Amino acid sequence: MAGSASTDPPLDTARHIRFWQRCFRTVLPHHYTSNDSIRLTLGFFILSALDLLSPSSPTPLITSEDRTHLRDWILNLQHPWGGFCGSPHHVLPRRFTTQFDVASKRCVARDPANANVAATGFALLCLGILAEDDGADAFRGVDRVRTLTWLKKLQREDGSFGEVLNEDGQISGGRDMRFCYIAAIIRWALGGTRADDNSLDFDVNALVGHIRQAQTFDGGISESSMHESHSGYAYCAVAALALLDPTDPKPYIQAGIPSIPSLIHFLASRQFTYSDPPGDNSSDDTTAPLADLPSLSLSDSDSLPHLAGFNGRLNKLPDTCYTWWNAGALSLLGEDASSCISRDPARRFILSKTQHLIGGFAKHPGGPPDVYHAYMGLAALATMAGTGSGGEEGEREGNQAEKGLKAFDARLCVSRDTARKMGRAREALLKTAEEGLDEMWLSENGDSDEVEGDDDAYNGNSKEIYR
Repeated sequence: MAGSASTDPPLDTARHIRFWQRCFRTVLPHHYTSNDSIRLTLGFFILSALDLLSPSSPTPLITSEDRTHLRDWILNLQHPWGGFCGSPHHVLPRRFTTQFDVASKRCVARDPANANVAATGFALLCLGILAEDDGADAFRGVDRVRTLTWLKKLQREDGSFGEVLNEDGQISGGRDMRFCYIAAIIRWALGGTRADDNSLDFDVNALVGHIRQAQTFDGGISESSMHESHSGYAYCAVAALALLDPTDPKPYIQAGIPSIPSLIHFLASRQFTYSDPPGDNSSDDTTAPLADLPSLSLSDSDSLPHLAGFNGRLNKLPDTCYTWWNAGALSLLGEDASSCISRDPARRFILSKTQHLIGGFAKHPGGPPDVYHAYMGLAALATMAGTGSGGEEGEREGNQAEKGLKAFDARLCVSRDTARKMGRAREALLKTAEEGLDEMWLSENGDSDEVEGDDDAYNGNSKEIYR
């Protein structure tokens, strides 16, 4: 339903652009210091937010020169034996990353744990955002063969994925759906499956089985059926299944979710009416006169805007990011599922309660903005506007749009424009693979016992967030 112009607050795109430009071109607040190991993840939120907001700016928010420098910075985070590191401080000189294995008579990784699955997924997404023209060259410089080979090693026998490989080959990290989702992103982006050669693909059926056993009694999804359900895990599970075959995601979604109606009910039930907490001067006086009985009504007053937030688990407070996790998952489950939530009350909650004076969005009403929730707020608004799952593979049009934002791809959590560029880059990689060029490169370089390389694995640039 359409909201009233007098009660619906606007998305203040100018203020959000200023917020994100400060994040992009200056030093982040000291609170982010402990997050240095995920600097690439922070970079994704900043770059993707600027990409989403670009329709609201008369000039490019990310210049061509910026794109070139940042692309070089990201590629310098690539581990020589597959995957990406999350921060320049995890990138070691070549002589410390490679060693000769006598048993196999070939060079192997000495520090495999420095590359992790999350950083690798965000690196590919960032390269898609930064790509120019049609995006076909977005993944130029990414070692497809070694990254997919490394990804296969991160999958356990039960189908789950870990985060890192230890030096002894053991997989570390939980079994939750976030790693499964990012593994599916990497597989799709780098063309892990080919009609003529699946040697680099991981065990898709095992992944589907792992996700299938994670639906809980209340319809939600967790690490397993005996853990607490969570909207974030639900989104990651559904999006992972949708990426296994973007041209026809329904079979995988139906195979991986035992009860789709129960999941839809769980996600839709996360939305609830929001009321401001009572102030310090609220009175507990029980002698106040009672309202006249005929004047009482179960319906809300038409003069007041109706606000509805989302939580991610039972009995939790509303949170900006959970508007995205729930709306994103429902949008991937189909048009009927996404219509189960009320867009206007959810939009009013975000824009009137968590949209901050300096730009960005806070986690809860009254809190400060941070790059994670600020991005999730934009993602939620774009998704609820009806932009659907997006991309050229499975695109559908919505009835409404969020003014000032690009159309959104809920599978990859990026703009549709970025998803299209990544799709073209994927096609270019597959064409190269079919011609045997990447395997040829690996055969010429993979067994080399040389460990020499540029010790300056990281080249700085003018962007403080990336220093």
